[in-house]
Amino acid sequence: DMFLIIEGFLYFLILISQLSWIKYFSIVVCFFYCLYKQRGYHVFFLILLADYILLWGDYYKLGIALFMLVQCLYHRQLANDYLFYLGLLSFLYPNIYLLAFVYALMSLVNIITAIKNHHFLRVTLILLALCDICVGLQFILQINIPLIWLFYLPSQVYYAKMVPSSEDRTTV
Repeated sequence: DMFLIIEGFLYFLILISQLSWIKYFSIVVCFFYCLYKQRGYHVFFLILLADYILLWGDYYKLGIALFMLVQCLYHRQLANDYLFYLGLLSFLYPNIYLLAFVYALMSLVNIITAIKNHHFLRVTLILLALCDICVGLQFILQINIPLIWLFYLPSQVYYAKMVPSSEDRTTV
C-alpha cells in the first residue's frame, strides 16, 4: 500500500542521509495515516511532540517525559494495571537519569506484558527498546550512533499499521 511505499522510501533516505527533517517527516506521515484511519493518532501526537523536542531542542527531560506518556498509552492497550502509572511520579523530581531509569522500567514492563499476552505491541516495543539502547549508548559515550532510526521508524510504522480499532478490535 501507498503508506508502506512512502515510509520505505523515507527509511531509505534516512539511512543514507540522517537528515532530521526527513526523520520527522516520516513520523508526520505515520500520524496522518493514523488520523486518516482514525486509529492510534493520539499516540502519534505525543510522539510528534517528543520527536520535535529531541530532534531540534535540548529539552531531553521533556522528551523523555512525553515518551513516558506514550508508554502509558501502550500499557493501557496491554493491561489495566494501575500500579504501572506510579512511574509518572518521577515527574515530581525530573532528574534526567531518574526519568530515563523509570522510562526503561516502563518499557521493560510493557515488553514483558506484550510478550506474555502475545500482543501485537511486542514487535513495536522490542524495536523501541533496541532504539533506546542506541540512544542510551549515544548519550553515555557521547558519540553519534546512526542505528537509532534503523529500529525507531520500523517500530512506528508497524504500530501505525497494526493499531487496533477501538470499535471493532481489528487492525488497520
